[in-house]
Amino acid sequence: MQQSEIQDKIAILIEEIELANKEYYIEENSSISDFDYDKKFKKLLDLAAKFPNLITPDSPTQRVGNTPSSQFNQVSHQTPMLSLSNVFNFEELKDWIKRTTKITGENIFPLVCELKIDGLAVSIKYQNGSLVEASTRGNGSIGEDITNNIRTINSIPLRIASSENKKYDNFEARGEVYFPISKFNLFNQERLKQGLNIYSNPRNSSSGSVRQLDPKETAKRPINIFFYSLLGSDGKEITNSHLRSLKILRDIGLRTEKNFKKINSFTELKDFINYWNNSRQNLDYGTDGIVIKVDSIKLQKTLGNTGRTPRWATAFKFPPEVVETKLNKINFNVGRTGVLTPWAELEPVFIDGVKISRATLHNKDEIQRKDLRENDLVEIQRAGEVIPQILRVSKNNVRSMYSKEFSFPMKCPEPCNSTLFSDPNEVSVICISSSCPNKLERLLQYFTSKNCMDIEGLGNKICSILFKKNIIVSLDDIYKLNEKKDELLNIEGFGDLRINNLLLSIENSKNKPFSSLLTALGIDGVGVEIAELITKKIQTLKKLKEQIQTPEKLKEILIDIDGVGPIVAGNFLKWTNQKSNINLIDSFLELEISNEIEKIIHKTNNLENKIFVITGSFENLKRNDIGDLIKNNGGKVVNKVSKNTDYLILGENAGSKLLDAQNNNIKIINIEDLKILIPELGSQIS
Repeated sequence: MQQSEIQDKIAILIEEIELANKEYYIEENSSISDFDYDKKFKKLLDLAAKFPNLITPDSPTQRVGNTPSSQFNQVSHQTPMLSLSNVFNFEELKDWIKRTTKITGENIFPLVCELKIDGLAVSIKYQNGSLVEASTRGNGSIGEDITNNIRTINSIPLRIASSENKKYDNFEARGEVYFPISKFNLFNQERLKQGLNIYSNPRNSSSGSVRQLDPKETAKRPINIFFYSLLGSDGKEITNSHLRSLKILRDIGLRTEKNFKKINSFTELKDFINYWNNSRQNLDYGTDGIVIKVDSIKLQKTLGNTGRTPRWATAFKFPPEVVETKLNKINFNVGRTGVLTPWAELEPVFIDGVKISRATLHNKDEIQRKDLRENDLVEIQRAGEVIPQILRVSKNNVRSMYSKEFSFPMKCPEPCNSTLFSDPNEVSVICISSSCPNKLERLLQYFTSKNCMDIEGLGNKICSILFKKNIIVSLDDIYKLNEKKDELLNIEGFGDLRINNLLLSIENSKNKPFSSLLTALGIDGVGVEIAELITKKIQTLKKLKEQIQTPEKLKEILIDIDGVGPIVAGNFLKWTNQKSNINLIDSFLELEISNEIEKIIHKTNNLENKIFVITGSFENLKRNDIGDLIKNNGGKVVNKVSKNTDYLILGENAGSKLLDAQNNNIKIINIEDLKILIPELGSQIS
């Protein structure tokens, strides 16, 4: 394998891992299973070991966790809170034991085995027997201060009963906050009643609960904790045995998971793992593996750490639980861009203690590849997924003579019924009608958002209410709300002042540039950047209406725009060919929305013809703001690094774009360097 291929492989893995980290730690959601995440991380670790010269400081292998939220005060960990390495089978476990034994030069048994709790790692400190500080693991060295939130967990004592000679009055205990499975569904049901988003799984619930800005919100959630580590006030181990530490934690009143066990042989270790792999469904908390630790603290110190993981511990990861159930029906969701996503209605079944009645089917190719049909017996897995996935048709499935291969519908589901479009070169099937009721709620929320028409007072929740009450049944109805004041007054929380402010914000949005309106229409592939490119050629909504009359000419204009590919051009043409969309344009013209020619006014031309890519985060400055500054001075901002890129603007915690820039010999600059390029704007970005 050539070096460039290896670099590409590393870059892809880093990008996938960083996306998964962002979803889990910042957005408190997850689109990838823990099992798949761990396997990707292991692949990256293997590549890092084989090709250390290709691993940059921003690689996930070079840090323990993630940057803590800026919304919380930061806490430095006296002793780093490390991650664990993973093994996925008994051969890998044998290799870990052999490798560890070789380093110590002596037998590493006995080992201590504990169930790996699926939650959020925290550190809690006691001084003079009183709880004084609690923090998240964060990046391993610095975490978030969650002291007030942790105090709301009833099982955590605020004060430790005075112990013999006050030996354990000053210490640090580390543990895992979790959400009991038995209370998870009840909690989500209550959130649905309140019109709130539900949590995807108990693990995300525990993470979201302790990271609430208001401790009163944390107090409402039935979270709990298991402790697994005991350190002195100096950050060092108190005893010479990990097993002894667990018993001390229990004795002084801190909750430990009761199923930990001292293991003296590999056979005993294998039996323990197999037992809990088969019995974990009986627990009231999620566990995705077994944590295996060398019991002797002396040997732990001899083994030390590899940087992000201790050599004296590892985690045996259970394979995802797979169950069989019946696929009753294949249904569809319609996204805001009109893309149809199929999902399976299942015969309800329990996985990891959670009742499952639906699963994602991704797209038409996935259904065809697996030959999934209604009434099939299928195998599904959850493994931390937001919505479980169907793995395959079960080998125990028996199809009747009436079973038919599933085919995608030709029309959008009721009540829309518009003709669907399917490109033979693409997997997506799309409804392009802007008046489609199936996608209008999400499209409405997008239309009014900051990057689009930026209508203050029409947030996601209000948009949903207006849609569900049939006050808004098409996008142009937003600009007719002044005719529905009586209906608005009937909505809880709406008074004359709020309505007047909302109507003023709607009126002001009419003056937004045409590029904002073009973005807001939700045409598949037409985001902020593409919309700006198109509006340089087609400057107003009126001119767009004129161009629609000659589709071939419009196609030539679109394809001639650098940055607009044939797929996006095709999506745009399909959208403008739909009668309901033409009617919407006519209505917007009549309402005088985005009526003026968009003027691109450059404060300077310092950056003319220069192409920038921005990566990482910046203190007190948003990336969008940096992009606007560059555009205002004649530059261009794109999302991907290429050989045509002139500059990469580098912030903290940069991703794979840094590696791409280095590989393409792109000039890398920071904010201070940007001030030199735009000196008169230095005060704005200081």
